[in-house]
Amino acid sequence: MKRILAATVLLSICLVSFVAAQNRTVRIQTARGGVNIDLHNYNFGDNIDVQVVIDNIQSRLSRLERIANQNTDCARFVQPIIYEIIALITLFPQDIYFEPISTEIVQPMDDHHFAQFLGSLEDESFSDDKSMFLRRVSTKNFFTCEQLGKIIDKFTFSDDKLAAVKILKSRLIDPENAFIVRDKFTFDSDKNKFMKIMYSE
Repeated sequence: MKRILAATVLLSICLVSFVAAQNRTVRIQTARGGVNIDLHNYNFGDNIDVQVVIDNIQSRLSRLERIANQNTDCARFVQPIIYEIIALITLFPQDIYFEPISTEIVQPMDDHHFAQFLGSLEDESFSDDKSMFLRRVSTKNFFTCEQLGKIIDKFTFSDDKLAAVKILKSRLIDPENAFIVRDKFTFDSDKNKFMKIMYSE
């Protein structure tokens, strides 16, 4: 039973942040790690049952499938994973609860602080220094895909841009808008690498 619960939380972490920005998004910190969950009528400190997690997974899968159907490159990476997850969901028992260690409302970095952050990022001379700075800031902040696009614009080379995507992937609140960032890359090979980072790794 505990293994199934752990798998539930881990699966949620793998699908982190596929929640519409206009909904109430809550960051749930568990013993297995953190995950963003869309919760209605939730009181902080309440236990979370598996059905809430399943509902979130199914909602995100539906959204992800619609996105995949609009892009053949995306579909190639995403569709097999979607089918596997749907099959796994049927194995979840309905009578399990887990108790959050902590909860917080998830909001992206506001415009004022983001402008300051971009300025500081640009001041870093070398890509390694930019990446290190990005890692430090990302531990305490969340970002939108639009913001991620502006961040990777501060890197010159594609490999460095992709490295930045890897750093911030789990801190995005709207990865369903990844196409905004995908279009920042010129070559199809880099676009495919980006899609693989977002949906396969």
